Amino acid sequence: MTEPHATSRAHVAHFDAVADTWEEDPRRTAIARAVASAILDAVPLAGTERAMEFGCGTGLVTALVAPSVGRVLALDSSAGMLDVLRRKLRELRIENVEPMEADLAQRMPAGPFDLVFSSMTLHHIEDVAGLIARVHDVLAPGGRIAFADLDREDGSFHGADVPGVMHHGFEAAQLTRWIEAAGFADVQVRIAHRIRKSREDGSTREYPVLLVTARRSAGTSA
Repeated sequence: MTEPHATSRAHVAHFDAVADTWEEDPRRTAIARAVASAILDAVPLAGTERAMEFGCGTGLVTALVAPSVGRVLALDSSAGMLDVLRRKLRELRIENVEPMEADLAQRMPAGPFDLVFSSMTLHHIEDVAGLIARVHDVLAPGGRIAFADLDREDGSFHGADVPGVMHHGFEAAQLTRWIEAAGFADVQVRIAHRIRKSREDGSTREYPVLLVTARRSAGTSA
């Protein structure tokens, strides 16, 4: 999904260009189903939550999570991706999602939110620790985060032709340190999915997708 932080023109242009065909890759729909299922399994929801998703892309995860919460503010830096999302919302008659073109480096939407989630977006963000801290500030007391992204890899997942890749995945321990430093509690990391990709030499490589969840202390206010 596209990056809402320190966004480059080349990066946005890339995702604008591929938006209409983004969901033709079955791996992307498989990742979305697995991530959404893992989020719904890991995060207790009452169905009334105000949620924010950053890097929503065409809404593959958005559409699966939306029925389980009250409202979703769906952010992306690519207008092309958001156009596809709006068409999807109309086709599926999903009425509790508000798409918004946004760069979180410039403006963080006003909270409080009960849930902030993302899928395959953190590796496009340069200052992940800083973003996590700012997300903490807009969460309601007891609010949750659920971020899915690649486990640490050798750079072969994207290759050299995809702009805006700031990290080759993340070590679970590093994500945990950043999240705890921001003031979160109950940090948990699980494997949400395993992506299998063929390489040029004919071999197949497996790339785990981590889901990290945590809770803002109920004793602090947004």
